[in-house]
Amino acid sequence: MMKIHTICAFVLAVALSAIAHPAPAQEGGFPSRPIRLILPFAPGAAADAVARILAEQMSDRLHQPVVVDNRAGAGGALGAEAIAAAAPDGYTIGIAAVSTHVVGPGCNPHLRYDPVRSFTPIAMVADMPTILVGRPGLAADFAAFREAARNRGAPHNYGIPGNCTLGHLVLEHLNHALDGTLVAVPYRGSAATAADMVAGRVDFMSDSPALLGPYIEAGRMQPLAVAWPARLPGLPDVPTYTELGLPALNITIWYGLVGPAGLPRTVLAKYEEAVAQCMADPALRSRFEKAGVTPVQQSTPQAFDAFLRERYRRESQFIRERRMSSSN
Repeated sequence: MMKIHTICAFVLAVALSAIAHPAPAQEGGFPSRPIRLILPFAPGAAADAVARILAEQMSDRLHQPVVVDNRAGAGGALGAEAIAAAAPDGYTIGIAAVSTHVVGPGCNPHLRYDPVRSFTPIAMVADMPTILVGRPGLAADFAAFREAARNRGAPHNYGIPGNCTLGHLVLEHLNHALDGTLVAVPYRGSAATAADMVAGRVDFMSDSPALLGPYIEAGRMQPLAVAWPARLPGLPDVPTYTELGLPALNITIWYGLVGPAGLPRTVLAKYEEAVAQCMADPALRSRFEKAGVTPVQQSTPQAFDAFLRERYRRESQFIRERRMSSSN
């Protein structure tokens, strides 16, 4: 009888201990609580739309809320640092972009994250072309722009949305490829740059169709070239950089999903499956296109990892050669 009481007491103690100290959730049960999706940019614009549309769709497929956390600052570096510093348990992921994983780290090697080693790539999710434009009357086509860009007697200016931005990188590529003399004029953001072009104070700039399209349609900007695999349907007469013999200028505005380094394989597999389902959904594709971005389908962690490595290697070398920095 004593043995039976002892066994019962032992079983009861084990049961109570399990209740008081439950075992940590296994990766197979992921996710069991809400997920934070860090966006390294302020609300509004294309990046915010991509993050929120994707978060909504992923919430449905992962059966847990995916909450967007805007962590803007330092050209996206603050948000990228927060993603890299998060615990690699899958409950914090984020958006990677050309500014956070190519241009910013290329300009500033002292950031508190490495664009390759500090992250687990999940998938590339969206891409967007850029358009080179000029003030009407300065250049009717790219051939005229080429001549204007080489003007050494009275150099033209080129508006950029800040130093060490995508616009700055495009300018450096243009000057390098064309032996140009375009002078950078930095602004606080793309909208301010475009406004000053319309006001006649900026000669040339490049940015997304979402920003520049209305000005082009109104005849207030002249499109000269596009960075995209093919000509844009809305601008059938505007050549691509590849057609112009300048493939290095095919620098687009892309967005991808990443986690901190060391994300468990089972968690990564969950995300890969969820993202693939999201990107195959016609509703998501339609909403992306309305926001001015092109959805990227069939991206894998391996493919996105190779893309990030190649882009960073190529552009960081160019940035060093051109001595680009946050002060020039």
